[in-house]
Amino acid sequence: MDFRDQLFDQYADLPAQWARQDFEQCTFKYLDLSKVIFANTNFTNCRFEDCNLGLALLEGTKLDDVVFVASKLNSVNFGQCSAFGFHVDFQGCQLDYASFSNRNLKKTRFVDCTLLEARFINCDLSSAVFKTCNLELAQFASNTLIQTDFSSSYNVSLDPDNNKLKKTKFSLHSLPGLLTKYDIIVN
Repeated sequence: MDFRDQLFDQYADLPAQWARQDFEQCTFKYLDLSKVIFANTNFTNCRFEDCNLGLALLEGTKLDDVVFVASKLNSVNFGQCSAFGFHVDFQGCQLDYASFSNRNLKKTRFVDCTLLEARFINCDLSSAVFKTCNLELAQFASNTLIQTDFSSSYNVSLDPDNNKLKKTKFSLHSLPGLLTKYDIIVN
């Protein structure tokens, strides 16, 4: 079934199942969608506000120009999403333990988010922005970080030898996190 230009909130009639549905220009507000199976669902130009999507399953799900605002996406594996047309942005979200692997995240915006122990593996984060994000214990491996902006984020720790960096922005406070593997102390 196709849904277009609809608002889904706690007062709306929600789909009996979320898998294999098409949502275009829809808004989702104040919903608990934790552990929901969104297998092979298509979201195009959609917005999630104040939703809980913790542990949601996104296998084969298309996220094309989807914005998440003040939502919980803890332990979500975005690496299971369809790579075709993948583009997301996050504002004020909890992305703790989320996983991004083999994703094109060019120009993705992470604004005021927590990304505790999040994993970014083999991603293209060129020109992505991490604005005032907590990246405590987040893992970055085999990524392209060209012109990526970490300058206002904190608890940044990554190995420059295990990621491609060029004109990547960091604050002076992030310097210790770039030297972790050398086991040195920066005061």
